[in-house]
Amino acid sequence: MLIDVPSEAVPTVEELDAAAIIVDCQPGSQILSDIAASLKERGLASEVTLIALVAEKTAYLDILKANVDESFTRPMRPERLLSYLHGAIGNSADNVPRRLLPIFDDMKLDTKGRRVLVRGTPINLSPIEFRLLSALMGDVGRVLSRVELIGIAWPQGAFVEPRTVDVHIGRLRRALKRALGRDVIRTVPKVGYAMNIV
Repeated sequence: MLIDVPSEAVPTVEELDAAAIIVDCQPGSQILSDIAASLKERGLASEVTLIALVAEKTAYLDILKANVDESFTRPMRPERLLSYLHGAIGNSADNVPRRLLPIFDDMKLDTKGRRVLVRGTPINLSPIEFRLLSALMGDVGRVLSRVELIGIAWPQGAFVEPRTVDVHIGRLRRALKRALGRDVIRTVPKVGYAMNIV
């Protein structure tokens, strides 16, 4: 949908549950910053992909300050934009998961950006911890053994002791507990770990 009044962009996205906003920016324009601020204000900054189409001489610092997900310099091939959109948000809400997967009301897993957001704030996790969390969230409530977690979170062929899994799960658990104020990982003695769904 094409919107020519910038102030209507975010309310329209919210109403239609759209996954992205593409902003055609002119040098020196405040539109991008205004839309980014409006997304943040409504708590949508982590759920809606913000893309800027900019002129060649646009100040890159302005784009960074607006906190956009991606920018493309005009002129550009439409295939590049479509390819990015396909990778970032999928081609259909029916058969491709959105880039941001809700976990709890206050926590989301950003699979594309490989990060976890708690109330919109990124949580600092190592790549292994992120993969462990992704595995646990892949089947909420199911107990994953240490062997399963090693196969998912570490490079193929790497020698990893079960105790190493415990150490990384401990770090992940502490990081999430600090951010959420509660423990969301359940230990099943002599078996493995699961994500609490309550």
